[in-house]
Formats: sequence, structure tokens, C-alpha cells
Amino acid sequence: MDDYLKILIVDDNPDDRALARREIGREFPNSQFRQAITAQELTQAIGSMPFDLVITDYQLRWSDGISVLLAVKMRWPDCPVIMFTGSGNEDIAVQAMKAGLDDYVLKSPRHYARLASAVHMALERAKQRKALHEAERRFQSLFDEVPVGLFRVGRDGRVVDANPALMEMLGYPDRESLAPIRAIKFFAEPKERHNMLDQLRRSGIVRLFEARFYRRDGKIIWAEVNARALRNAANQVTFYEGSLQEITARKQAERAMQESEARKGAILDSALDAIITIDDRGRINEFNPAAEKIFDRARASVMGQELADLIIPPSLRDKHRHGLERCLEGGHGPLLGKRIETTAMRADGREFPVELTVNKVSLEGPPLFTGFVRDITDRKRAEKQLRDSREQLRALAAYLQSVREEERTHIAREVHDELGQTLTALKMDLAWLDRRMAELSDTDKLQQFEERLKEMPGRVDGIIATVRKIATELRPPLLDELGLEAAVDWQIREFEKRTGIKCRFTASLKHVDLGPDRATAVFRIFQETLTNIVRHADATQVIIRLKEEGDKLVLEVQDNGRGVTGRELSGTRSLGLLGMRERATMLDGEVNIIGRQGKGTTVGVRIPIQRPGEILEK
Repeated sequence: MDDYLKILIVDDNPDDRALARREIGREFPNSQFRQAITAQELTQAIGSMPFDLVITDYQLRWSDGISVLLAVKMRWPDCPVIMFTGSGNEDIAVQAMKAGLDDYVLKSPRHYARLASAVHMALERAKQRKALHEAERRFQSLFDEVPVGLFRVGRDGRVVDANPALMEMLGYPDRESLAPIRAIKFFAEPKERHNMLDQLRRSGIVRLFEARFYRRDGKIIWAEVNARALRNAANQVTFYEGSLQEITARKQAERAMQESEARKGAILDSALDAIITIDDRGRINEFNPAAEKIFDRARASVMGQELADLIIPPSLRDKHRHGLERCLEGGHGPLLGKRIETTAMRADGREFPVELTVNKVSLEGPPLFTGFVRDITDRKRAEKQLRDSREQLRALAAYLQSVREEERTHIAREVHDELGQTLTALKMDLAWLDRRMAELSDTDKLQQFEERLKEMPGRVDGIIATVRKIATELRPPLLDELGLEAAVDWQIREFEKRTGIKCRFTASLKHVDLGPDRATAVFRIFQETLTNIVRHADATQVIIRLKEEGDKLVLEVQDNGRGVTGRELSGTRSLGLLGMRERATMLDGEVNIIGRQGKGTTVGVRIPIQRPGEILEK
């Protein structure tokens, strides 16, 4: 209790005032007293400062104790007031108590001692009232400021009290507009209302119940309800109170998550590639229908099982486990984010080729890894068929080329041997006729016959020369008789005669036995190169080099023309270049063509001197 009490004594009898100070001073020696003996002094006293206690007489010359009580309570509602009087009665005491009087003490010697105890009790009650008011104030502040909607509903279903958060949540401006509405009208779904009220009737409490409610504007919101029934001593429900927290955003997020999960599920279910997710221990926690089909395993039978034991061939399992360990230790691995081709295993143990991409899934908790697996058995089969087809086409092209060269050789021999011999015989016959002409007697006829006969040997010589030229162009005899170097040298001289373009030829072959196929291929590529120079290069000089580099025969042809362009190399009219490349490819060789604008074109041919298969055959 505070030792310094500020006490106001309202009494117009000085002896009674002294008596009150004496009795109170015994218990509260440090009390500070102020007296009011007129209405003006009372008004000034209660208007100037708060007092810890007011002692008043009932019968005053200028007023009465109840009027004083009301004046004090109006200004200081929590200030305790004791009536210390000798003129009151029981009715007055009851009336004063109803007006807020704390105690009533009679001015009689046997009651003087009770004044101090009355002060004690009044001050204690004032202290309790103050604590109660403070608690109520804190409660009301909490009630008004808490962001969760709070409510109290009467037995009739009317809203007795609601905090600002609830009014804002439901769209009502104040408590008065909310009070006439019965609580059950706020429920948007009758089934939810029935379930909640039934639970409240049965157990008297509802926790975390989710329901939909109408706002004042008709909009529907989701809220989480916590409520309880308050009962009186007779176990009768007097009120329902609880909280309402809006969860519309959470519900929308949950719905969005559900829709996202549904879309993800639809994507997983409709994906043509196998989608498999494993945890940090290598155990499967996602296995879509495509994976079931590809690996011939049911989803239920693989969930939680180690991936390596189910779909990875035994020869690759240790590699898989080591790779997973490295990825967990360093956060990255050699396969993450890359598309690779590897081998997988079906339920029956059959291995098959797959295309695999592995990504790390960044979520809270242990890492997850998702693999996208595509069965490429059909693709590999098609690629093999394509390779086989290309090999067959190349073999066919090689065969056709060989047949064509054989046919050319045969035609060249026929033209040279048969036609040449025939024409030679014709020439001999004509010579014989010429000798016989001397025996003719008719001079005029003899002269004409003689002139014609003299013309015919020249014509026959021209035919023989033409036949030889044709035979040489079909296949130069030098290619078979003296080899590639001599044939190239002959072709260069013929090219210079025909075009006037100067050529410089260097060769450094040392007893290289190419064989007819390689010699023919290089020679035909050389011929095609010279033809392209004449047609497209506008060159005045050509440099030819024929040499041996390791196990390769190298032919380089460089001109000083305008330079071939990239478009010309890949255009639809570059079939001659394509034929050159195809000839070289059939013999495991290559043709490289480099053009520099305004600085000419260089054609490089590289062909193995002997293929490995041919060495084995030899």
C-alpha cells in the first residue's frame, strides 16, 4: 500500500474532520489531507487533482453526502468514497451503496476504530478495480487490434460482439450493422454449417474448421473457425465465442497447387518419354506410365526401390552409384544437364539403348534427381539401316564406277585395236588399188580415179587419229602403262594446248603402287577439277602437286582464278564436286575445296594408298 495517501475530507464540522484525520493517521501516518467545507472548495478540490480516497459526511449545511459521492464519481470514477456520518440511516446507506459508495461508517465511539479498516478495504477494492479495469482495457485493446476476427454469439444466434478484424473481413462498417444478422446466415454452404453446428453441439468445441462465408457484398470467402460453447452453472449454453481467420488466399494457393499437381500428373501420364525421379539415396519416388511401358515394370512395384537394381545393367551400376555420390558431395556431376546415350535394362534383363538427360531438382530438404529416358531402339535400328544403305549405295556406286571404267577400257581397246586395224587394212587395200591403177588405159578416168585415191589415205589417217584421240580420252593408255604421274602429266599438256592456261606440275611419288581403282579415281577427280577451272575459275595459271604423305596420296590443284564461294560449294549445280567427293569417299579418302574471293581455289585430294582390307587380302 502506498504510504503517501492523498485524502479529501468533506465535512463542515471541524471536530469531525479532526476525528477522521486522527483515526486514519494512526494507520496511515504519512497521509496528506485536504478539506472541503463549502461547495466551492469541493469543486476546486476534485477539479484540481485526483485523490486516493474521499471521506464525506452525509448531512452538510450546503449539500448532502450522496451529492458529494456523485460529484466525485463523475470526475474520478475509480476514486473510493467512504461516508462517515452520524445522521444517516439504513435507507440512505443502501441508496449510497447503489450510487457507488465503498463503505458506510457511523460517527459513534464504538465505530471510530472501523474507519481505518474501512479505508483499508476501500483502497484494496480500488486497487482491484484498477487492476480489473486495466485487464479489461488490455483485453479490449487486444480484442480490437488482433488481426484475427473474434466474435461472441448469443443463444438466439445474434452477434453480440465482434472485433474490427471480423467486421472488416465480412465487410461491415460497425458492430451495429452486424448485430441484427443471425450467424447462420453467414454460411455459404448449408452442409458446412450443419457439420460445424453438429460438432459444436456434440463436443462443445470446434477447432480448425474450414468453411465458406458470405461477405456483406455477396462475395464468398474461405475462413478457418475455432469456437466453443459457454455454459452457466445449470450447464445451459449462454454464448458461443471464437475466432474466424480468413484463408481465402491459402485456399486459392492450395487449389492452384492441386491444379498444378493435376497438370503435372497429366504431363507425366501423357509423356512419351520415361520420367523417373530418385532421392539422395538413389531410391525411386516417381515413375510415370511411359516408364512402366518402357521398362515393363509397374509403378507400385518400383516405388521406394533402388534405381540401380531395377533398370541399370549390372556392368554400369557401380558407375551410377559413384556418380550419385560425387554429385551429392560436390553439387554437380558429369551427367547433369547433358543428353547422353547409354544402356538400360528391362524387367526381363534385356538391355536396350536409351537417350538420357538428368537434372537436379532444387527443393527444400535432400536433393532429388529427375531423369528423362527415351527408348532409342527404333532410332538405332533406323540409323544402322541408314548406314547399311549408304554403304550399299557406295558399294553400288563403286561397282558401277568399276563397270564403267572396265567398259571404257574395253571400248578404248576395241576402238584402238579393231577399228584401227580395219582402217589400216583399208589403207593397205587402197595402196594396192593405187598400184593397180597404172594398168588402166583410159587416161581421163584414170586421172579422176587417181585423184580420189590420193585423197582417201589422208582421210583414213584422220580417222585413225580421231580414233586414237577418242581412245585416249576414254582412258589414257599412259594410266595403265606408265601410271598416274605420267597420265597426269599428259593431261596437263593436253589441257595447256586446249585452253592456253599455263600449268606448273611437281610430283614426288616414290614407286607408289596405287592399283587401278585408286589411280583411276585420282585421275578422274583431276580431270573434273581441270574442267571446273575452264568453266568457272577465269584462271590464267594452275599449280599441280602430286605427292605422298605418310600412307596417303595427296593431289593438290591450285588456280589463281576468282575463287569458289560457299554457296557454289553447296548449290544444286555442284554435282561435279559431289561426284569428286563420292569418288574419294568410296576409297576412304576425302576432297577438300577452299576458295578465297579473288585469290583462286585450292582442291586437295587425300586417298589412302591401300585400305586395311586390301592389305589383308594381299
